[in-house]
Amino acid sequence: MSKQELKTKQTNVSTIDTKGQQLEQIITFDDSFLPSPNDLREYKEINPEIVKLLIDASKNEQAHRHFIDKQKMRAINKDSSSMHNINILGMIFAFLIMVLGLGLSTYLIYLDKILTGTIFGGATIVMAAATFLNHVKNK
Repeated sequence: MSKQELKTKQTNVSTIDTKGQQLEQIITFDDSFLPSPNDLREYKEINPEIVKLLIDASKNEQAHRHFIDKQKMRAINKDSSSMHNINILGMIFAFLIMVLGLGLSTYLIYLDKILTGTIFGGATIVMAAATFLNHVKNK
């Protein structure tokens, strides 16, 4: 990988009675598996085969990182696809419940139970609207 830096700066304002302070931190870290070229030269003096070993280990580490990244992406895609399917099924079932509720309301009105049919139809519409509004508010 590469060298990365994390910088922190802090400045305190001083008043008449106190003195201010300033703090600055720079943290540098290298997430590469291979040591620096100077260190590699020194290692090679100790053992000539160690450079090849370190390069092979670095290649294995990179392959492992790529494998883990692919697994993470598959998991994210699978989760996203599952949520999409759940949302589609939820909309289909909500539509079916509305159609059945309004159909039953129409049937009750057809049977001359106007008050019951009207209340049932109104309740169906109010519940559908409340569910939709709650879903929009949560997003």
